[in-house]
Amino acid sequence: MHDARVAAMFGRDRAAAIFAVGMVWFVYAFTFWTMRQACDTCGITYLVLGVGACVVLLNTAAIAAMIRHYREDRDAIYGTDLYYLDRLREMRRAGEA
Repeated sequence: MHDARVAAMFGRDRAAAIFAVGMVWFVYAFTFWTMRQACDTCGITYLVLGVGACVVLLNTAAIAAMIRHYREDRDAIYGTDLYYLDRLREMRRAGEA
């Protein structure tokens, strides 16, 4: 089953996931930038940088794996959603919902 609606839903979800990862990178970079002077004073700059890098890299890898999985199984994942959305639309037209 290759439906244009499935492709559209997958595209929106992929874009949202990429945006979310970009925001995580931005928040960590902004936080490090604003806290760098305090980190320098305490001598933990490299520790904070290393831990932050691990967090953003692991988050990025997890989202990339999720996108890959969704791409492989998108017909099954989104097909179920579309089935129930279509049923709900039919019920609303018939005045049942």
